[in-house]
Amino acid sequence: MVVYFYALVLVFFVIILGSGELDAKNSKLARHKALSYDAYVATKTCRTVPGLSKAQLELCYRLPNATVFALQGLNQAVKECQHQFQGHRWNCSSLQTRGRNPYINSMLQRGYREAAFAHAITSAGITISISRACSSGQLNNCGCDSKTYKMKETLSSANSLSKTDWKWGGCSHNLHYGMKFSKMFLDSREWSEDIQSKINLHNNKVGRMAVSNNMQLKCTCHGVSGSCELKTCWRASPDFRVIGNTLKEKFQTAIMVDQTNLGKKKLRKFNMVKQRKRKNKNKPKQWTPRKNKHKRDLSHDLLYYEKSPSFCESDPFLDVPGTTGRSCNRSSTGPDDSCANLCCGRGYNLVKMRRVESCRCKFVWCCRVDCETCSYEEWISVCK
Repeated sequence: MVVYFYALVLVFFVIILGSGELDAKNSKLARHKALSYDAYVATKTCRTVPGLSKAQLELCYRLPNATVFALQGLNQAVKECQHQFQGHRWNCSSLQTRGRNPYINSMLQRGYREAAFAHAITSAGITISISRACSSGQLNNCGCDSKTYKMKETLSSANSLSKTDWKWGGCSHNLHYGMKFSKMFLDSREWSEDIQSKINLHNNKVGRMAVSNNMQLKCTCHGVSGSCELKTCWRASPDFRVIGNTLKEKFQTAIMVDQTNLGKKKLRKFNMVKQRKRKNKNKPKQWTPRKNKHKRDLSHDLLYYEKSPSFCESDPFLDVPGTTGRSCNRSSTGPDDSCANLCCGRGYNLVKMRRVESCRCKFVWCCRVDCETCSYEEWISVCK
């Protein structure tokens, strides 16, 4: 009887161990299938995105998941570009392509000031997207930034540490890996030694440094009843609007360099093309090589080497749609969205437009919101 009892106990443990081992195998198989599916989807993306260079394709097949987030960063960059240039003759609309790769656009193959901004904003977009994906655990080959940074005690009012004790913690966005992947993905396109490749590499770096210079310090309070006796702080990548505004300011002060600098390796040795004098005498004078003995360090400026066209007329070779049919602000006198600027002297037409939207919404207990449909008619100005 005793022998029979021990036999039953032994069988019971064997069943338990076998089921546990089976669950572990099933769990491992499920994870393997999930990773295989993610790799399949990502690798399929590598084959369907047009315009990738040979080096980018190799990187995509080697790190497919990271490339997917890089493409998401490119998409965010194009949207931010459209926001920043929504009132300009060139409004980045041609950069939004079905293949999600703005580099198939002819504009990015030119040396215009607008192309300099596009290169910088796309480089920043990939940096931010990869940095956030690493810290959120969506990428397996990177993680949180574990480095401890030396920060000043005097910060902005929103993140002021005052005299409160604080320590590094949380999960800082992995800026280092974000900049590294952005450099690998975009700089690999520039294999030539001509001035266009050198300018593109420079503007790519300006975009990455814009992210690095605007990293934010975020903190969480700890203590009894919210006393905030201790703060845990981490570094987070900046909001994309901050980067867009920063690079737009650099676009306004972008510097045109002389194309005779072909053989020069360092950008600080580039010669600047003499800028035309501005009407406002209160503004500081533009730097010229004749007035300074030493060359100016251009490492933080956007550079371009080709004068931009007017962008008034459609140009299929540049993927420029022109301004015909663009809505403009007839009451504006500014240099951007005014009809005088956007319509390029062709004039504009007034078109009555009907707009339908939800209105007079009410909350009904419980739990829905009922709205009425209202239509509005307004006159808009459209360039001829």
